[in-house]
Amino acid sequence: MSTLNDVAINKLSGGLGRRNPEQDMVSGLLFSGEETLNLKFDKIERLASLEDAEDLGITESYDLSGQSAYYQIQQFFRMNPSGDLYIMVVDAASFADTVKKAIDMQEKANGNIRQMAIICSSETTFVQTKAALAIAQEQANLAYTDYMPFEILLEGKGFDTAAEATSPSLAELNSENVSVVVAMDVEKAVYYKNTAAVGLALGALSKAKVSENIAWIEKFNLTGNGFAKPGFVGGKEIKSLGDLRTLNDKRYIFTQTHTGLAGVYFNDSHTCTSATSDFAYIENNRTINKATRLLRTALLPKLASPVLVDIDGKLPQSVSKSFEDLCRNALEGMVANQEVSAFDVYVDPKQNILATSELKVKAEITPVGTARKIVVDLGFKNPFGIDKA
Repeated sequence: MSTLNDVAINKLSGGLGRRNPEQDMVSGLLFSGEETLNLKFDKIERLASLEDAEDLGITESYDLSGQSAYYQIQQFFRMNPSGDLYIMVVDAASFADTVKKAIDMQEKANGNIRQMAIICSSETTFVQTKAALAIAQEQANLAYTDYMPFEILLEGKGFDTAAEATSPSLAELNSENVSVVVAMDVEKAVYYKNTAAVGLALGALSKAKVSENIAWIEKFNLTGNGFAKPGFVGGKEIKSLGDLRTLNDKRYIFTQTHTGLAGVYFNDSHTCTSATSDFAYIENNRTINKATRLLRTALLPKLASPVLVDIDGKLPQSVSKSFEDLCRNALEGMVANQEVSAFDVYVDPKQNILATSELKVKAEITPVGTARKIVVDLGFKNPFGIDKA
C-alpha cells in the first residue's frame, strides 16, 4: 500500500544515559583482543550506550579480527538500553588466561559488577572451555570472599553442534556461580563461527530483577537486530525437541521458540551445578548475592563496636533487637520489590560474646518461586452427568 510523502521521526530511548539507582543492572564484559587508540589492555571503561563503545574504537570493524566484542556490546544494549556496562580488554593467549582476569576486573570496578560475561578471541575447544569454567568458579569464590559477589556467563566456545546428545553434562561441575551459553543467531554465525550470544544473556540479566528468570516469556522476547533465528555456537539450527530436552537436562543455556507464540526465548537460567542445589539457577544466586551485600553494608558500621551484656553475660533484649532491626531494615526493600517472598532474622541472646568477641546473626530468606512448568488438568464434562442406565 502506497503512503504519502512525509518525514518520519523515530523516538529512541537511552540517549540520556540515565541510570537506575539500583546497582543490580551493573554488568561487565571481559574479553581478550587487541588494544585500540582509546582502549588499553587491563584498563576498565564504563559504558552507558553502544556509542560509548564506538568512541573507544570498539566498532564493527574491530570484530573482523576474529573478535565478537562489538556484537556482544550491541546485543547487551539492545536488550537493555538503560544498561550499565564495564568493559576490559586483556592480552591473553587462551580462554583460561582471560578468565583469570575476572577478579582483577571486579576489583577495578570497586566491586560494582553484579554479573560478568567472558569471551575469548582465540581458537578454543570445548575441553578448554571446561577448563576455563573451573577457573571462573575460583574467581567467583574469591569475589564472594572479598564481599563483592558476581555471576559469570561463559560463551560455550568449541561446543560440538554435531553431537548434542553426547555433550558433557554441566550438572557435575560444582560451579554454582558460572553458566555456559551456547545460543547463537544462525544468521550471525556466518561472521561469528565460534561465538555464543553471551551479550544478549548479559543484557537480559541486567534488565531482570534479581529474582527473575531470563526465560520468562512475557518479559524477555529476544527477537531483534542481531538475533533472529535460534541456533547454537557454530551456526547449527535447532534440530529436534529431543535434543533441546537433553541439553536442558545437561544445564546449558540456549534459545528456543514456542509453538503458537512469536519470538525467541531462553530455555532457562541454569548454573553449572546439580539441579537439586540451592544455587542451581542464576536468580537464586543474584538474590543471595544482593542480600549478602545489603546485610554487610548494614552491619559493617557496627564492627568493633561495644556490645552491652547483662549480669549473666547474655545479650539484653534491646541489643538483640537492635541488630535484628538493622538486618530487617536492610532486607525490607527486597520484599517490597518482590525480590524475596519473606525473610527472618534472629540474634540469639544466649551467645557468649564475652568469650568469643563474635556476634552471630541468623538470617533466612524465602525466595520467589519460578513457574518452570505449568500443569493443567483438562478434560470433557457432560453437564447432564453420566447416564448409568
